[in-house]
Amino acid sequence: MSPVRFERAALYGLLIGIVFSAVGMAQLMPAPPQVPQIPQGPPPPPSMPPMPSDSQIPQGPPTDVPQQRQQQQDQERRNNQQGSAGFLGAWCAQGDPSKQASISSNGPMLNLTNESGSTSIGNLQGNNQIVAPEWQFVTGTLSGDGRQINWSNGTFWARCYGGGGGGRYRTPNLNGNWYPNGNRSLQCSIQQRRGNLTLQNENGDRATGSFDGKWSVTTNWQGTRISGTISRDGTRIDWSNGTYWSRYRLYGQ
Repeated sequence: MSPVRFERAALYGLLIGIVFSAVGMAQLMPAPPQVPQIPQGPPPPPSMPPMPSDSQIPQGPPTDVPQQRQQQQDQERRNNQQGSAGFLGAWCAQGDPSKQASISSNGPMLNLTNESGSTSIGNLQGNNQIVAPEWQFVTGTLSGDGRQINWSNGTFWARCYGGGGGGRYRTPNLNGNWYPNGNRSLQCSIQQRRGNLTLQNENGDRATGSFDGKWSVTTNWQGTRISGTISRDGTRIDWSNGTYWSRYRLYGQ
């Protein structure tokens, strides 16, 4: 073998040895450590549900219509009682005390009796007018001072303060103890002196009063005017505020 070929063979052998040595060393070296995974952040919050529309919002309970209607009826009844107060009591047709007439309360209506004993219901129209359907719908208008009713047929009724053909009327004796709404566990009182009255109710409230007819009185309870109609036997007073006083002993007239 020539020297040149020998050198080439030796060089090839050396290269092959180097390659195999490198491969063997690579197999003997440990594998590089794996890079740990970077933890991710927390998951995004869940999306908010959509807000309900106005039509989807539950409504409150319906208004108590029957209760409102009852309150309106009660208020109308109180208004009627206050408006009718000026009409209640004894009246004298054409201002003559010998021609006695009267108006009394009957719930939401009035009972009218003229000097002949004829009767009619009375329907209140506003605060100063009444209509009598059974007397051909004659209309009565109360004067501003409350002392006269002018009827649409040309006649009038006046409060019976005396004078005229019959002279001064004689008033009943109201002195003594009375019971509100007939309740004997409660007590009221009336002191009468020359037609002037001093009253005390079951709560101890006091009022002054006077007769404006033989069978009617007007009282003043600290600015509140309340009229009363006295029964013919003198044992009961029906007040214009819807209450009444009664007594079980008939005092002398």
